[in-house]
Amino acid sequence: MTTRKRYKFITHYEKNNNQIYRFFHYNASEFVEDFLMNLGYDKYSHDDVDLLMFLQVPNITKADILELFEYSILCMIWAVKTETDEIIINTYMIDKHDEEFSTSCPKPTYISEYFNVIGELFLAGYIDFGCDWDDDYKRRDYPTNLSYYKEDKYQAWIYFRDHFLYKEAYAKGWEDDIFIYEDKEYTEKDCPRGTYIDEEGKEVACYKGYSTMYSRTSWDTPKYWSQYNIWATITPKGKRYLYDILQPRIHDKYKDLEVEVDNKGHILRWFGQINR
Repeated sequence: MTTRKRYKFITHYEKNNNQIYRFFHYNASEFVEDFLMNLGYDKYSHDDVDLLMFLQVPNITKADILELFEYSILCMIWAVKTETDEIIINTYMIDKHDEEFSTSCPKPTYISEYFNVIGELFLAGYIDFGCDWDDDYKRRDYPTNLSYYKEDKYQAWIYFRDHFLYKEAYAKGWEDDIFIYEDKEYTEKDCPRGTYIDEEGKEVACYKGYSTMYSRTSWDTPKYWSQYNIWATITPKGKRYLYDILQPRIHDKYKDLEVEVDNKGHILRWFGQINR
């Protein structure tokens, strides 16, 4: 039996003195699973849900998508130091990626536009990137942050984009790690092995070298960068922009838009309008 339900596209409420904004699909997990399957995905492997949902909205524009990307990036930097793989969306199917495709491909793609928005947020001083850290989990501003790396902040961004984003250093696997032992580089296959005694007194096998992928790094050594040692942070200026400007603007823009869906993952009708 087919049932229907009507949602406001975006809702707003206050919780613990915080303003909360949510798109309708955040509260409709069963619908989302069926919606993704109807598009040829599955619930475990799919492109970014927000992007896919926005592309269903009648008369959506490129400017609307770029604004969504701004919102997504700032919201995904949830910790003071957020691992960088957590702020990159999936667009593999929608961009028609294949095994030969790379994010540095000259073909226009959603992911290339997404990277451009990351750059705009960085250049505006809303976000920053770090390669070093200490025990102060609340600290985000280090003299080694990317924003201080070069005299020209734009050149710092281009360098970071080309070596980190375009080379997909945020998606490294264990087989990509480089180990350093006695000042020499090794892969996980040829790194000398040793042993250590764990807390239970057992002898455990280990690499003699240290992992560069999980260690503090430098902007001068991009081959050692990974999602684990390059972190993203939202600056105080970025927080003000997100909470005081961007979130209220998006809410006002879509507050009069509603959508009707069924229990089989289909969007049936749209009601209302986008307030541009």
